[in-house]
Amino acid sequence: MTNDRTILITGVTGQQGGAVAQALRGTGFRLRGLTRKPDGERAAALARDGVEIVKGDLEDAATLRRALVGAWGVFAVQTPLEAGVEREEAQGKLLATRARPASNTTSIHPWDRRTSVPASPTSTTSGASRKPCAPSAFRRM
Repeated sequence: MTNDRTILITGVTGQQGGAVAQALRGTGFRLRGLTRKPDGERAAALARDGVEIVKGDLEDAATLRRALVGAWGVFAVQTPLEAGVEREEAQGKLLATRARPASNTTSIHPWDRRTSVPASPTSTTSGASRKPCAPSAFRRM
């Protein structure tokens, strides 16, 4: 499959985002990775593998807007380990707000971290109820 569909992967230098980049490599999608450290070793390795690396932060609307230009879909990873649950939720909401107009995104799917399949928007791997459940995938319909 060869096309011009770009997937933005947040947290691309981390374990989940990096695994998504690896899984999507060779599928015909253009991959764009969002990272706070574009000069880091992991970002450089991804760039060598053909991933477009862009500097950005999930709490900075301007960098999200730039990273989302032309994106067909988004795989989003937010983590409560760094920011806490409240900031994780705010990051997800900001990204979803920016993703819709930037890429004409119409669908938001939370993912269950244990099974890597779509989960209920109120489910988490711990069984606690919380919104949103990260990571999330956004795509055009």
